[in-house]
Amino acid sequence: MVRAIQVCSMAMFVLLLLCSSQVSEQASTFIQPSIRLPRSVDPEQEEKCTDNTACGWAVYKPFTRSIENYMRNTCSCPEPTRCVRTDDDLSISAFVYRCRKTDTTNKP
Repeated sequence: MVRAIQVCSMAMFVLLLLCSSQVSEQASTFIQPSIRLPRSVDPEQEEKCTDNTACGWAVYKPFTRSIENYMRNTCSCPEPTRCVRTDDDLSISAFVYRCRKTDTTNKP
């Protein structure tokens, strides 16, 4: 009887260990560091975003829409455009930013 309890306890321990390692592997794919290292690329050689390519995303909480994180794309906006908010993608709970020309002149 004691031997059966020991075998069951060992099996439970192994099962628990396997389950926790599987969860941690799955969690590690979603938990990525949000810190990016600066790139050592010449700014003139950096890839430029096209009109339809997003230059960034502001991820927000679905119901309150308070912004939790801003993620910049790897491309940058060419002159004379700027990265401005253009869309709201409800499927990913994020405001989408794209390169657009901005009018800097003062209009009456």
